[in-house]
Amino acid sequence: MPDVRIEGRRLWIGDQPHALLSGEIHFWRVSPARWRTLLDRARELGLEMVATYVCWDYHALGDDCFDFTGATDPGRNLVGFLELAAEMGLWLMVRPGPYFYGEWRNAGVPDSAARWHRLHPEFRRQASAWLAAVTAVLRPFLATAGGPIALVQAENEPDPWPHIYETQLGFGAQPGLFQDFLRERYAGDLAALNAAWESALDSFEAARPVTQAAVRRRGYLNRYLDFWRFRHWAAAESVRWTVAQLRAGGIDVPITANAYTIHGIQNWRDLEAACDLCGPDPYPANEFAGAPGEHRDFLHMLRYTRAYSALPFVPEMESGIWEGGQGQTGPLTPNHVRMLCLSALLAGIVGWNWYMLVNRDNWLMAPVNELGNLRPDLFETYRAIVAAFHQLDPPALRKLTHTAATVEVLDRTTRLDPAGDRVIEALYAAGIDYDCFDVATGQIARPLLFVAGGDVLDAAAQDRLLAYVEAGGNLVWFQPLPLRDDSLRPLDRFGLPEPSGVLGAGYPNRLRLALGDRHVTLSSPSFFAYENVPGEPLVAERAPDAEMHGDELSLHVSLPVGARYVVGWREQRGAGTITGLGVEPSPAVVAALHAWLGLTPPCRARSGHVSTALFARGAAFALIAINQGDEDRHAIVDLDPALFEAGVYTVRDLFRGEAQQVDLRAAGQITIWLPRKDGTALLLEPAAQ
Repeated sequence: MPDVRIEGRRLWIGDQPHALLSGEIHFWRVSPARWRTLLDRARELGLEMVATYVCWDYHALGDDCFDFTGATDPGRNLVGFLELAAEMGLWLMVRPGPYFYGEWRNAGVPDSAARWHRLHPEFRRQASAWLAAVTAVLRPFLATAGGPIALVQAENEPDPWPHIYETQLGFGAQPGLFQDFLRERYAGDLAALNAAWESALDSFEAARPVTQAAVRRRGYLNRYLDFWRFRHWAAAESVRWTVAQLRAGGIDVPITANAYTIHGIQNWRDLEAACDLCGPDPYPANEFAGAPGEHRDFLHMLRYTRAYSALPFVPEMESGIWEGGQGQTGPLTPNHVRMLCLSALLAGIVGWNWYMLVNRDNWLMAPVNELGNLRPDLFETYRAIVAAFHQLDPPALRKLTHTAATVEVLDRTTRLDPAGDRVIEALYAAGIDYDCFDVATGQIARPLLFVAGGDVLDAAAQDRLLAYVEAGGNLVWFQPLPLRDDSLRPLDRFGLPEPSGVLGAGYPNRLRLALGDRHVTLSSPSFFAYENVPGEPLVAERAPDAEMHGDELSLHVSLPVGARYVVGWREQRGAGTITGLGVEPSPAVVAALHAWLGLTPPCRARSGHVSTALFARGAAFALIAINQGDEDRHAIVDLDPALFEAGVYTVRDLFRGEAQQVDLRAAGQITIWLPRKDGTALLLEPAAQ
């Protein structure tokens, strides 16, 4: 029988590779009479895999008694659904919980189990019986046994839910799991806990968490950090335990996990370490018009998956929304679906599972309804996306970028210092594609690395960044400098110079910064002024006031012009360099730094509101472009001519069906038609001679 494994960013079933592209159909929430029609619809789209939850609460008839054959209700016929999928030649991803949410009572868990948090012995006792029963049903249908099940998910967006299980977890009067975690974290050393918390506790049992950073004293902030460390640990422990139960039940195909789209609840890297594959579940508003920066944050989140995942994957790619959620998202339009999926590919995602592919009792706006009827404005859009996906073959694409930004998961979780957001905002606004560099692992390194975090960086992370520089990397800091470790004690492995003063350069009092023979005019609410710096000083001078003042202040506003300050430095360290710039990052500054360091972005749109990414596949290239703007545009995208050795390329727009031949080496650019809030994908292949 075939083995099933994840290798080369693909799912392998025996000797056959598969890109991981799927759609969710909840068999028990639609009529069994419609199962075949609905699975046919998935195949019409070009999918070869579908996914489904299996609901503990629905299949449970009583203590340790379950119906999987439809004896009590046709909808419970899990076996029949598995047999039909096998007959129709579809692969399956099965998600048996224990939790699955899915807008079901108790998030899919019976009342008797829902009373206890996920790591409680009583919850585990009941969940163990459920998992043993359901794996016994799944086992004969595993791909390794000749069946259709190629993937199984452990848990669902694991979360200890401290707002619900506050007392059980040890947040109230009685100790609980939180105190057990602290004892493990501090290796039973109460003195170490008291030193970090600046407390005088007489036992671990007396420790209580701080769940809000309302008091900014070191001891309280360390309690706050430990609360989030506990939350990450509890989420990963839920997955570890569930994986062990699945493996004990004979599940020998890859096991997946999923997470929220914010770092605060789960550490995605730890979840993937506990199983085989983990990704986040995004549900943005239509056209990313929800929270400010929603599209930027979506790209950053998915870029980070590339830094830890063997197969960067979205377990739940938004496809419709739950009843009640439509007020948040608005109607989901075809252009939004294209923008969403193409943005994921731009970030480096190589597969996803559409949730939901088919409507159900409380799910709206999927491309197929419960009867198997098509939503005409969406179904063809999905079909075109699947066709483009297969033409692009994302697992085979190699991302071309010189740039990365650091990610420190606890920093992204706690948001104690939002300084890192400004680096991400500047790169996004500049239209510069980048990867994420996880400071905990050193993945993914690029020639230019921006530090996108606050002033906290533990010793191992500082050493990892030093090793990156000494090996030839170019590291760039803005404000602030990382001068504290993860216990908030002073730590500076770099020997960074501290400014002698901090001044202001907010608009209109601008600075003109010199980077070699290039000059950038910028505003910065504050900037560092240095007396002594290592290496090459970076100098800025006061620029003329940007506003007209008439005669009243014409002399006064000219007086500061030309005042010069050392605002940063660049120094050699080993084979690489460190650049410190004591100003706030801006699109113009990050773009100028690339030019100053001799790094031409492989692709970059000239107009604002356009994000692009370039990928290589053998001698061919793929270019993905997204227009976040509110108007149609012809976007001119500059390309690095040195990449296009073949000279003339056939450029095909995979969505508009147009093709043209362009001498990319000579032109160094391409013009793309992009409707508002939409995107496209281009294949660039050497023209036949």
